[in-house]
Amino acid sequence: MKKLIVLMALLLPSPLLAENVRTLGDGTSPPATLDQIAWLEGRWQGTGLGGESHEAWLPAVNGQMAGIFHQTSDGELQFYEILQFVEREGSLVLRLKHFNRDLSGWEDNSAESAVEFPLVAIEGETAYFSGLTYERAGEDGLNIYLRLRSGDETRVETFALTRIE
Repeated sequence: MKKLIVLMALLLPSPLLAENVRTLGDGTSPPATLDQIAWLEGRWQGTGLGGESHEAWLPAVNGQMAGIFHQTSDGELQFYEILQFVEREGSLVLRLKHFNRDLSGWEDNSAESAVEFPLVAIEGETAYFSGLTYERAGEDGLNIYLRLRSGDETRVETFALTRIE
């Protein structure tokens, strides 16, 4: 976790895109299924966090959609994420865990330690999770907006990706 905070502190601030990121707060996630985000399946590549980002999603199986993300900077791997969209209580939750390049985990090994982003809304081909948004941009584009906090500072990081498969 320290590495993420240091990485965030070193990055140049990007414009705050608050309208692209929503928060569920005390609300309840709306009804949704994995079919509504099936367009994410495949491999994506682009920029974010001052480097190159890759994300890949497998087809849904048994109410779960598995994915992986990795971030590089100056050609050097920075970290991985194992991701999953899960159907839960009639809605969707994005769950993830972070790993260093040697596969040591940032969170502990328990299922409860996964970072979770409950669904706020799906509008067309934009899925708003609490603090994170997936927005389809044309046929082969994907924008991901992630709210990051470092101390008292809050900003939105934009990942601009293109489908490569």
